Amino acid sequence: MIGINAMDNFVLYNGGYRVLNGFVPFNDYWLVTGPLLDYLNSFFFYIFGVNWKSFIYHSSVFNLIISVSTYLLLVSLNLRKEWSLFYSLLFCTLMYPAVGTPFVDHHSTIFLLLSFYVFIYCIKKENYIYFCTIPFLMVLSFLSKQTPVSYGIIGIIILYGIFSYLNKEFFVKTFLYFFYGSIFSFIFLILFFVFTSINFEEFFSQYILFAKNVGSYRFSLFNLNLHDIHEYKFLLFNLIFVVIFLIYSFKENNKKSIIILSGVFLINVILIFHQKLTSNQNYIFFLIPLTMSFIHLNYEKYFPKKKIILLTLILICLLGSIKYHLRFNENRKFNELEKVDLKKALSADIIDESLRGLKWITKVYPEDPEKEIGNLKEAMEIIKKNNKKKAIITSYQFIAPALGIYDYSPNQWHHPSVSFPLEGQKYFSKYKLYFITNLKKNNIQGIYTVGIGEENIPSLILDKSCYQKKKLGKFVFHYELLNDCGDFK
Repeated sequence: MIGINAMDNFVLYNGGYRVLNGFVPFNDYWLVTGPLLDYLNSFFFYIFGVNWKSFIYHSSVFNLIISVSTYLLLVSLNLRKEWSLFYSLLFCTLMYPAVGTPFVDHHSTIFLLLSFYVFIYCIKKENYIYFCTIPFLMVLSFLSKQTPVSYGIIGIIILYGIFSYLNKEFFVKTFLYFFYGSIFSFIFLILFFVFTSINFEEFFSQYILFAKNVGSYRFSLFNLNLHDIHEYKFLLFNLIFVVIFLIYSFKENNKKSIIILSGVFLINVILIFHQKLTSNQNYIFFLIPLTMSFIHLNYEKYFPKKKIILLTLILICLLGSIKYHLRFNENRKFNELEKVDLKKALSADIIDESLRGLKWITKVYPEDPEKEIGNLKEAMEIIKKNNKKKAIITSYQFIAPALGIYDYSPNQWHHPSVSFPLEGQKYFSKYKLYFITNLKKNNIQGIYTVGIGEENIPSLILDKSCYQKKKLGKFVFHYELLNDCGDFK
């Protein structure tokens, strides 16, 4: 509720509003992240209204789901209830509050974690019927974002293969559950496309092909260095103990323990790799208490008399959790506000009543949020006065919902080269055709850009002969479209 990174925090807000108004991802706007969150946001908006609090209810509910699931898993593994509660509270403090608003990485990670939780629970309790839910959870994770679930599927297959090798009857007992779960998930996926009317060809080209191209480029730049070791020191420290207990489990030939600890190890590796590859703000520090809870479980089994070391590890876990709580939750580092005086934040309902509850301050105007608010109100007034069909390109994607209009922007994220291709990149020709087709289909006569950084986006796509650009406000530009140019013919 304090501080904003407009590009990250408002894009899904507008996504939910788009779907609520009958527009379809991939068909009506170019999208490179999961469509599921737009539909989930539209559900919360439908129930509670299009406003900031409804938006926060969404992320809060999912934080509750994964945190309660963490508690139930730990209790089922025979960790005492008070310790299960302790680790789950630390977990929920570091999970969703870091960003606060619904975010594709968090939702995808939640569904991925749930699939690993189910796997671990089934192994521990030998209750294999729940294996049928794993493919479905993986599909939900995939519809939230392509990664980290792509790596998670590989991880689950590895665990399944190892345990099938260690326990010959396991494969026979579980295969049908996996098979039926996969069939159900496939049917669900088909029905999802049918009921949403998403064009599969557009889905494939935007969500798979273009996103894969961006991912491949980032993978080519991937490297680990000493800075990464320092950045993830608490996670890597915990993994040392996970490996130690894995060695003990192998010595005892404790097959269940081998798989469970291997699962914990893989979750850490997958999410660290994903975090490094996304080049986004860190959000995976909830792994500190989660991994420590499994260390606690095994420590009491192997070293029941050496309590002092366990207490030291618990203290380190607590201090690490407090550190990242202060940095990411209190100081809003994820929103790039760590060095901003949050006391200068102003009530966002000055901009619009729908933002009530939010305290407005951004990295763009850290010293003068009132100036940014004034610029936004000016921009909204300019757009409101224009009754012609118009598109709006901005990171402040609450504007269209606040004005009760549709923004007709051909793409959801306005992040050049990442959310849409630029000239010279693969798939640019397809994207340009998509962009122009959507403008023509909706009879758009002009494009507004609002904010610092978006003012040149139309010129990155359209030929100069296709528009006349004019500055109308402090950070508002208008592109009057000239439909007789080559691009529009």
